[in-house]
Amino acid sequence: MIPLKKKLYLLKLLMLPEIKMKKRNINYFRLIIQWAVLLLLAYMVIRPYFDKQYTAYFETYCPFGGIQALSGYFVTNTLACSMTSVQIAIGLALIVCIVIFSKLFCGYICPIGTFTEWLGKQGEKLKLSYTVKGFADRVLRILKYALLFLTFYFTIQTSELFCKKFDPYYAVFTGFSSDVVVLYAVIALAVVVLGSFFIRMAWCKYLCPLSAATNIFANFILFIGLLGVYILLVFVFKIQISWIWLLAAICLLSFLKEAYMMRVEIFPILKITRNPDTCTLCGKCDKVCPMAIKVSESGIVNHIDCHLCCDCIVSCPEKNVLRINRKNIRWMPPLAVVLLTATAILFSSYMEIPTISERWGTPQQMENSKVFSQSGLKNIKCFGSSMSFAQQMKDVKGILGVETYVGSHTVKVFYDPSMINSEGIKKAIYTPSAVILNEPVNAEIGIMDIKIENYFDSYDEYYLTELLSANPDIYGFLTFFGEPVNAKVYFNPVKLDPSKIIAIIESSEIKVEDGKTESIQKLNFKVQYAEEKFPLINLQEFYMDLIPAMDDTFNKFNRYKSTDLSVYEILLSSFNKEIADQLPSLESHLSNDNGIVGFKTRYTKDGVYAQIIFVKSMTNTSDIFKLLTAPKLKVYFNDGSSEERDNPFITLIK
Repeated sequence: MIPLKKKLYLLKLLMLPEIKMKKRNINYFRLIIQWAVLLLLAYMVIRPYFDKQYTAYFETYCPFGGIQALSGYFVTNTLACSMTSVQIAIGLALIVCIVIFSKLFCGYICPIGTFTEWLGKQGEKLKLSYTVKGFADRVLRILKYALLFLTFYFTIQTSELFCKKFDPYYAVFTGFSSDVVVLYAVIALAVVVLGSFFIRMAWCKYLCPLSAATNIFANFILFIGLLGVYILLVFVFKIQISWIWLLAAICLLSFLKEAYMMRVEIFPILKITRNPDTCTLCGKCDKVCPMAIKVSESGIVNHIDCHLCCDCIVSCPEKNVLRINRKNIRWMPPLAVVLLTATAILFSSYMEIPTISERWGTPQQMENSKVFSQSGLKNIKCFGSSMSFAQQMKDVKGILGVETYVGSHTVKVFYDPSMINSEGIKKAIYTPSAVILNEPVNAEIGIMDIKIENYFDSYDEYYLTELLSANPDIYGFLTFFGEPVNAKVYFNPVKLDPSKIIAIIESSEIKVEDGKTESIQKLNFKVQYAEEKFPLINLQEFYMDLIPAMDDTFNKFNRYKSTDLSVYEILLSSFNKEIADQLPSLESHLSNDNGIVGFKTRYTKDGVYAQIIFVKSMTNTSDIFKLLTAPKLKVYFNDGSSEERDNPFITLIK
């Protein structure tokens, strides 16, 4: 039996002239935003080919990364990986958007959502697409909650975004970077491509962890209730409950609610509404809905999958049948997408959350502490480098804590002013360097003393190394603390003079190669001072300056008294960087004899001496000489493995 309203609608269609063109309804608001996102991504992919200075960061505006980072920050007081306030602000905007409007990110911005939807339409045209329904549809939804749990668990545990390992978007647009686990990403891509072609919105409905997260916030009352109970038990009743149980409860109960009810209640506030009195039940809204929601059977569309894309409103042939909260405000969701995104980006420029915030001083010390701030530290680029910096500062007397800000490459150091001052902190932050660039080709070597501005950390050392090593007549450099940084440059005085070296150091940019990629790095080194007259040194003095002397002990050295030990000393007949690099291998080889317990090098005007410290009762000079002149060196590594190498010292030992 065909309903009366549907009969009237069919009659109306029959009365239309046959030559009338079929009306094409296009959701321009949504389509413009989707194409804008895709074009932006295309620009980020193409630009590095024309602008070598530009580096594309495809996770910069990722709300899911921001939500993970913020969750980790609440638990561990550290931000995940290279996450900054931008991602966190976008993540917070996503939550606000879900509660008030709907899952607009999924419907308007997400490139995977756009791709899977468009690919699914091709599957429909070929009649290959299938919509999973009933019990199977409900049960399969547990997969995305399981993946969400694992993603948050490993992210918080490691402070590294676990989603990078499998995220098909990140894998494709970064060219399967080192963060990606190829097997995981290939499986995810297969689901996105093949799954979406044959199963309607397979990734979004059943596997996407962001989809699970958005559904959790759509069920806002359940989420707030569970969070409130956890806070009450832990902070009021002082019951020790791990955050893992809260995460598990949120994921499990959210899945059960979704699978059982498949709808939201109060939130989101905005919903599609249908006027049953004027609806002709043509079913066009059902056909165009990306998520296969039966809009024609609803008075208020409160299905958990609805993301307020408004395709159903645009496709409806009858005026004012489908609206948002019974009002003609179809423009509101796309406007909300633009405004909330812009507001989040603007807000993030005024707010910066520390990547780590460590305090090891006592409460009394912290109360009387002062703060030193230093920007421009390019080696502060992620959680790992931030923790390394904190560990370095813990060894400095008087420093009580640190905060790092990856986005601006800034550190804040909390210190006791009675024990250390800002000058001492700067010295503790700075790491001296000694770099041999090229082997000297002449007997006399010039040394130029200079002071370099805008030189802060190991990245600057790398850039200076790249600049100077390109010229074969520059042999090496030393840097040590100063404001600005003090440096010594070793060069061929026959071919170069200080003015040429200064011009090289003050280059405005440098080409940096990283595997197959190439980029241009802007530089800002300035030579504030350069000594006009420079001394000349010989090759021996050059190596004495740039290669630190060794002084190591091993094989339970501390067990023996000085009277138990003796020293066997040899003079190396020649010495260069290659030989210096092989000294640790020689030391490892000598440690095979348990009677050898130490190895040192010392520089004299006669040359370089190697000193082997040994236990007189366990070995002798004859055995040591045999080890020194063995054809092969047996070298051991930290992982317990070993290898044999040719012995370059055979002809050098006197």
